[in-house]
Amino acid sequence: MKKNIKILYIEDDPETRSLMADIMNYHGFQFFEADRGITGIRLAKKIKPDLIIIDLLLPDMEGYEVTTLLKSIDEVKDIPIIALTAQTIKDVKELTLAAGCDGFISKPINVNEFLHHIEEYLAGRRDHLSDNQQNLYLKKYNVLVVEKLAKKIIELETVNENLSHVNEELLQSKEELARYNDRLFYLNNLANFLRKRENPEEVLKILPQKTIDGFKLRRCIVFRYDKSASKLEPQYIAGIDTDKLKNKKIPVSSFSMENLKEQGGLIWFRNINEISEAGLDKFAQQVNSNSFILSKLNDLASRSDSTQVLKAVTEPDHQQELPENYVLFLDKGIEEPGFATYEVRILKSFIQSVGTIYENMLLYHSLFETYKISERQAVTDELTRIYNYRYVMRELERDIDRAKRYGTCFSLIMFDIDHFKNYNDLNGHPAGDNLLKKMSQLVLKNTRKTDTFARYGGEEFLIILPGLTKKKAIPIARKIKKLVEDEDFPFQETQPLKNVTISLGLASYPEDSLNVKGLLEKADKALYLAKNEGRNKIIAFKS
Repeated sequence: MKKNIKILYIEDDPETRSLMADIMNYHGFQFFEADRGITGIRLAKKIKPDLIIIDLLLPDMEGYEVTTLLKSIDEVKDIPIIALTAQTIKDVKELTLAAGCDGFISKPINVNEFLHHIEEYLAGRRDHLSDNQQNLYLKKYNVLVVEKLAKKIIELETVNENLSHVNEELLQSKEELARYNDRLFYLNNLANFLRKRENPEEVLKILPQKTIDGFKLRRCIVFRYDKSASKLEPQYIAGIDTDKLKNKKIPVSSFSMENLKEQGGLIWFRNINEISEAGLDKFAQQVNSNSFILSKLNDLASRSDSTQVLKAVTEPDHQQELPENYVLFLDKGIEEPGFATYEVRILKSFIQSVGTIYENMLLYHSLFETYKISERQAVTDELTRIYNYRYVMRELERDIDRAKRYGTCFSLIMFDIDHFKNYNDLNGHPAGDNLLKKMSQLVLKNTRKTDTFARYGGEEFLIILPGLTKKKAIPIARKIKKLVEDEDFPFQETQPLKNVTISLGLASYPEDSLNVKGLLEKADKALYLAKNEGRNKIIAFKS
């Protein structure tokens, strides 16, 4: 069976290997691939393929050489090797066969013809040269091999000479590489640690000391850039007495901040003579710093699209500053040697990671808060701040689904304010709105956390009571009715009963109806009866 036939393809071009893999896999062969000659030889010894297809131009050695080597290895020497090449040099086929290949196929291939040839070679076909041709092309091949060998010897001697210089340089930089790896490892761990913080501010708060610990710095300061005042204000500090920086603001020109942006968000001042900004120069002298790094948090990390989103969701009431408002100051003091170039590279990468972490965290928190507000607004009645009609209809559907699934029950109370039109007409609409708000909060405070209380429309309200039969819901209705009676509402003396009262109708699932429409109709009928019987009453629907 084909699935047991193993084909090894040695080719350095990944696209060609991918195409060959599709062809072979589609036709049921087991396909193996190698991108170099030496890799192909090792793989051939390991898997013992049934057929080897090889490109003549490989990065480490030519296909001729790979073929010769494969044919010299006892365990794989009998495996047929087919050369597949686009080479058009004279006598390429004959040289290929002289080198030991068992077949030759030119590129580009016709898939059907190619597969037919593969089947032939698997079945035992072997292409041969005549004895005269074999002798002739074997000599030519040997000449080619000797020429290439001589060329490689020269190349190896050059490489050896270069390697001697490289070894000297490696020995000199061994200690530096060790420090590089240690600090890179520390800062990667630190970035992961910062990523797990709960809020953006916490990231900036712990950043200075953690950076000092990992980089053996003297100082690390996170400044807030006040664009309106063109000043840097220290926010989070490590490595310097905070009293020295108390109420200290460093004046910086917009030109300097723009220059910082143009430099990719990070400037390395190798000595104090490079500082052109008077405010920075004065600050460096005050803290006794000869060399330091100044870096903006966002210019190393921020994407313009996410920054615009951040501005949109945080303004005008953002609690955390945008990443573009922060600048980092890092230095080693005067006792230690200045920054090495590799340290600056790692620091730049690290600050970029911190900027991304901070920005993503800020974006997540801002969007999450915006989403919560939007979601709350979508289901909340604007006047009373309780659930609205849309939400309570959705919740009724969910309660019926839950009750059906678990075989439970629930009750529905529908009530409205007696003579509300009279109250509105006599006292005005603002007074009517205040009555609706005050009553809503009164009832809300006296319902269970599992209950759903919503404004149904106008002066009508609904309460869903999960798990309660009609019999158990009646005491709840009585409690709410009495709460309203006992509450001292403004202008209640203008009502016909000299008090603000409500009428209530009850219906239950599954006793009265198995769907939302039926429950609402039954509760509404019960409420209608309560109002007809004189108001300030509770009526439970009876079928």
